[in-house]
Amino acid sequence: MHPLTESIVETADFAASQTKSIDINLKGYITQVDVDITLNVTAASSVTPNSDDEALRIIKGLKLTASNAKDFFSFRDGREAYWLCYLKSEGQAIADSLPTSGTSDVTIQFSLHPGNFWSKPYDLTRCIPLRGLSNVQMQVTWGSDSDLGTGYTVNASDSSMAITVHRQVLDKGEREDEAFGGVDHIIVPRYVPVVYSIDGVYQSFGFSKNIQTGSRYRDVMLMVLSSSDVRSNSDVTAVQVSNNLGKTPFKQLSFARWLRQLRQRLRLPAALTGVGIIFFPDITSKDYGLDMVSASLGDWKLDFTTAAADGEIHALYEGADLVSVDATEIGTSD
Repeated sequence: MHPLTESIVETADFAASQTKSIDINLKGYITQVDVDITLNVTAASSVTPNSDDEALRIIKGLKLTASNAKDFFSFRDGREAYWLCYLKSEGQAIADSLPTSGTSDVTIQFSLHPGNFWSKPYDLTRCIPLRGLSNVQMQVTWGSDSDLGTGYTVNASDSSMAITVHRQVLDKGEREDEAFGGVDHIIVPRYVPVVYSIDGVYQSFGFSKNIQTGSRYRDVMLMVLSSSDVRSNSDVTAVQVSNNLGKTPFKQLSFARWLRQLRQRLRLPAALTGVGIIFFPDITSKDYGLDMVSASLGDWKLDFTTAAADGEIHALYEGADLVSVDATEIGTSD
């Protein structure tokens, strides 16, 4: 195996309320994708940006997908992708503030890394094998000028998304089973986004939602949004994980205190508002986390205490599929 970094020449140009794609015509095993978005933004004489995550709101969806496979990365909202990276990479993500006057470039940069070791861009612990896939693409669904706030214009001709792909490639004559050290499967990432609409004030973890089935989930990132679509530490006041045996292996009586603890654990540079992550290996003592492949819906739940009768909880489940190692896959040349 040898590592390669490929800056894709094609870009996904900005087009309001449209989905644009970047083709990934490569081979090997994707280990990380760097996302680099440049927005050329003009601010009118009187502007009012949104109160948080200003530029991120222009991203309404982001996917790494293929025609004959499940989505590997799937985000309903640019904030989900950005904050996932922020939480797992010790805050190493960039999202510029919007200009208050004139025209300037606004930068959004983060890395999508499915493996266990975020500081290693060629980490094969979880990766995307490109063999057998067709029409592999990175897709972005753009929002519109109004998503940034009042008085902003995105200049489409100078705004786009670019990506850099990190991958490992088989050496010439090397078999896939040799490259993966004799294991019988490759762990392939799958990110599943779910939105829970808060419909009332619930005491004592009364707002309960089933954890998704069909995969092995390593963790779930939670993003709590108020009715004003702003990240909040007060709309949800407590969170737990429970099962149908009546056990609650994870319970946090103070949502805000839990986020403070996460900041310490993940060595983040700033306090968190409205975003946190539950690591399922802490609950099961298994490296893969929570095995929901053959589980029934309702076997495991996320339970919340809520202080507001509206708003949303975005749950981003980080799952994995197992793909058998193919001894007939042999490296040629890149």
